[in-house]
Amino acid sequence: MSIILQTEKKNIGTRIIYLGMYLLLAIGSISMIYPFLLMVSGSLKSRIDENEFNIIPKFVHDDKMLFQKQVESKYNEDLQLFLQSNKQHLFSFRNIELPKEHKPALVMDWEEFIKDPNMPISWFVIGYGPTTDGKIIQRNERAFREYMREICKDDLDEYTRKFNEPLQSWFFLKFQSERLLDRTYLLQRSAFMETFYGFKSELATEDRIYVSADAAYSRYLRQTSQAAEPLTEEIKTEKLEYWVRNVLHPQFIKFDETGKSHWTDFLKTKYEEVKNLNKLYNTAYKAFDEVVLPIDRVYASPQITDFMLFITNKEMAPTKFIKLDTPVLRWRNFLEKKYGSTEAAARAHGRPYKKITDIETAQFEYDHTMMIKQKSEIKNNFLTRNFTMVFEYILLYGKGLSNTLIYCALSIILALLVNPIAAYAMSRYQLRSQFKILLFLISTMTFPAVVTMIPNFLLLRDLGLLNTFAALLLPTMANGYSIFLLKGFFDSLPKELYEAADIDGASEWNKFWMITMNLSKPILAVIALGAFNGAYSNFMFAFILCQDPDMWTLMVWLYQLQQFSSQGVVFASLLIAAIPTLLIFIFCQNLIIKGIVVPTEK
Repeated sequence: MSIILQTEKKNIGTRIIYLGMYLLLAIGSISMIYPFLLMVSGSLKSRIDENEFNIIPKFVHDDKMLFQKQVESKYNEDLQLFLQSNKQHLFSFRNIELPKEHKPALVMDWEEFIKDPNMPISWFVIGYGPTTDGKIIQRNERAFREYMREICKDDLDEYTRKFNEPLQSWFFLKFQSERLLDRTYLLQRSAFMETFYGFKSELATEDRIYVSADAAYSRYLRQTSQAAEPLTEEIKTEKLEYWVRNVLHPQFIKFDETGKSHWTDFLKTKYEEVKNLNKLYNTAYKAFDEVVLPIDRVYASPQITDFMLFITNKEMAPTKFIKLDTPVLRWRNFLEKKYGSTEAAARAHGRPYKKITDIETAQFEYDHTMMIKQKSEIKNNFLTRNFTMVFEYILLYGKGLSNTLIYCALSIILALLVNPIAAYAMSRYQLRSQFKILLFLISTMTFPAVVTMIPNFLLLRDLGLLNTFAALLLPTMANGYSIFLLKGFFDSLPKELYEAADIDGASEWNKFWMITMNLSKPILAVIALGAFNGAYSNFMFAFILCQDPDMWTLMVWLYQLQQFSSQGVVFASLLIAAIPTLLIFIFCQNLIIKGIVVPTEK
């Protein structure tokens, strides 16, 4: 019966009441939808914009934010790596501004310069690689994984044999970020490192991050409160000499061959006899003057260790023989050779170069140009990378997906078998203690599942059922509320149908299956949905009863993923986890509504 009479609906007061009701409903719906939209938006974000509460991520429509996110992503969310590669002074990626205007020749020259095959592979770090905290998997980290899988023919045992290192899953295959400006960072010769450098040699130029010794020297001077000065090929000041001898990585230091006698004298002083050197170097030199200056100054070896000690010694290694070879110095020489003068290079680049030391690397401008050229691809990457990481974790690691499918299917089957049989028995037969049985079943609803968790665990442990599907299914296959709900529905079915079936000689099973179950599809759909939701969303009970990772369900795996993932990945995992329940409701809503409304109407 309507609360408001038909004749009163046209009154102004009634319409105001209706308007107020609709407004309250609209506000209520917005209050529910808005947090959901924030979560959807958050699933597309990274560290730089995860604290922004906007429904539409800013990088979708703002080029500056897109460039900041691109730089953050390319430099592996490592601000120190960005500062080591670009001569800028920033405290956050949010402080990055778009590059100043320049002519296209600047970026074209830089691209030509870095494509030179003589550029050492050890001079650049892989961009879009592992982040500092490892909370997001980026595309070159994923590309390296596929590169290794192809080499090992997708066989983890082959990976272990080839690289002498166990690997639990391809999902966890990573490579360490290189500290190419760190004096103590030297590569170890191994099959893995050789393969890694093979992958690195094939990397696209836009994914390379060339370290800048000039930026590193500038930072060193600021940290030591010294006046700034440019980096030059020859050592002209005491500040630069100290930095080169004690701080700079040896791969950027060359000792002129004309001073090789000093290297020979150093070795004589240290080893006295050449046999001592041969024993350590594993060589067969006959005299100290045969020992060449190390060409490979990246991989760890006794020779490079001696070279570092030699460079540190001012008396043994005179300053006049020490030269620098860095990306920025080669870049300046490249431009001087191409244009003939600093002024000509300044006109071509649209930059106010006054002297050669004013020229800095164009990596920052190159990054911006690549962002403009690949804007759609970069946006698509940011829109999908969090979800890609979740799907990869689910599909590549563990059996969470298959375990969940089996668990949910068995839960639904048992719920539609055990509960209807119990309800049918109490509906069809007037049991002597029927009221007490119903009271007992309903009383189970008064206790939360957490209360029974420990007794269930102890019982299943004593039965030896832990880490099995039986442990997950047995405690929940009979549900007091479901039995009570089904009994009420079965009681509403016409008794004449059963009497007619008795006259026809139908068995009890036929009456149960052909009449009761056939007429109870709506309420059975509600029971099935409840069983699915209970099984699909089961986390704590599943984690306690099945501690073996081979038996973990999807919820447990997603929980594990969330422990080492970024906020965006966590939101993406929540959205993905909600998809099955949403689809079930969309496709079964008619049956669900009938299961709720029909018993009331009857």
